[in-house]
Amino acid sequence: MSQVLTIVANPRSNSFTRRLLQSFLSAYSRRNPADVITELDVYQCDIPVIDDAVIKAWDKPLQERSPADLAVLSRIDRFTDQFIAADKIVIASPMWNLHFPPQLLAYLATVMVAGKTFVYTEQGCQGLLHDKPVMLLHVRGGVFSEGPLQAMDFATPHLRSLCGMIGLTDFRSVICEGIEQAPDQAEKLLQQAMRQAEQMAETF
Repeated sequence: MSQVLTIVANPRSNSFTRRLLQSFLSAYSRRNPADVITELDVYQCDIPVIDDAVIKAWDKPLQERSPADLAVLSRIDRFTDQFIAADKIVIASPMWNLHFPPQLLAYLATVMVAGKTFVYTEQGCQGLLHDKPVMLLHVRGGVFSEGPLQAMDFATPHLRSLCGMIGLTDFRSVICEGIEQAPDQAEKLLQQAMRQAEQMAETF
């Protein structure tokens, strides 16, 4: 039995993002009925900000951290530890302004914690997580996989790099793009992506 952490980053209840995610999860559950799927909606929970108090607390040796420091870090640890404990990660998000929504970026900062998900070595960063596949379900208004906008896709490469930094090299994705560029084709494009998601769920 696997623990599947699903991170959702779209505040709209009936968005293309959620429809794509539901298609994937339905197919996945049929294939893996015993697995436990936990949904984390980053717009429905209090994602902490990495601020001065957090950085100062991280900089202190463990034995020197005050109760206030530990309280500040516990808000981060909640998300870091949940991510570490999961066997599989699914991230469902649209592209906003050439990147992910700000709440997802804030969440990702709670995962990138030195000493917990990666360490610094003389050779650079070394990831501490392994054998955990990551699936990105990504909806984009324009076409960024090819053509003139390709160099402006800062979302998918960023997430792939972050995953690699913490040791997660099994990175997969389903991209639904062009829905605003060709609104008359939006539903067709989504259906195509949903079929791909269902196929990829079979081997995730």
